[in-house]
Amino acid sequence: MAYSIPRDVFLLLEAAFNQDREKAEVFAKAIEGSIQAIEHQASESITHKKEALKAELYNELRNELATKEFVRAEISEVRNEISDVRNEITEVRAELKQNTLLLKILIGIAVFGLTLFNPAFVRLTELLMK
Repeated sequence: MAYSIPRDVFLLLEAAFNQDREKAEVFAKAIEGSIQAIEHQASESITHKKEALKAELYNELRNELATKEFVRAEISEVRNEISDVRNEITEVRAELKQNTLLLKILIGIAVFGLTLFNPAFVRLTELLMK
C-alpha cells in the first residue's frame, strides 16, 4: 500500500527547508519510503508470527486429540472388560441355579420331615398299616 504524507505536512516541510520545494519533496519521499518499509516489515513479522502460532497450535492440538491407535486400544480394553463381566455373570447364574436346586431339596426335606413327625400323619400311617 503506497503511503503519501498529507499536504499540510508537506507544506510544513517546505517551510522548514526555506521554501526549497525539491529538498522538501526528497525529504517527503524519504519519509514515505521509511513508512512503507516499516509497514512491509510489520506485515512480514505478522505473517511469520501467524505461521509460527498456527504450527504451535497444530502441534498442541495433535497431542491433545485422540489418535486412532489410542481409540482402538481403549475400545479393545472396554471389550475385554465386557467379556470379563459376561463371564462373571455366567458364573453367578450357574451358582444361582445350584443354590436354587439346593433350596428345593431343603424345602422337600423340611416338608417330608414335618409330615413324617406330624402326629396326625403318624396315626394315619398306623391306621393304614394295620
